[in-house]
Amino acid sequence: MNARRMVQTALGLGMALVTTVALAGSVTKTAEGCTKAHAVLLVSKSGDHAKEWARVRGVLTANPDKWKVVDSVEPGTAWQVSFNQYDVKWNEGATAYVAHCGHGGTCNEFAEALIKIQPNVGSPRVYCGEVPAALTNAQPGSP
Repeated sequence: MNARRMVQTALGLGMALVTTVALAGSVTKTAEGCTKAHAVLLVSKSGDHAKEWARVRGVLTANPDKWKVVDSVEPGTAWQVSFNQYDVKWNEGATAYVAHCGHGGTCNEFAEALIKIQPNVGSPRVYCGEVPAALTNAQPGSP
């Protein structure tokens, strides 16, 4: 490979890395007005549910008057959140940690607050409607 081609290849790889870094830690949002939103905050194979929920609890601790944790959210009501953990189909041993909201903007903002204090959680994704089909065996979560 000649020197020019090596530089082009290196630059191409560098651009790919920059793109990856820029996208890591971003939130895929849903519509603000969604009345049945679910934020998949993180997925882990650690098996240490207390540790993973503690990461999520940091958002509540940092903003004690912002979100109200409830057993079941009311559709269309902002600032309420409830939490479940799910098994992940096709990913043996993986657990998804999910916030449920009655307002899309609430879940969007909760996910963004999480990556601000826990930038290594990855890229949370917020859905409108039903919980994604890949998530099974819902269990109450406790941040």
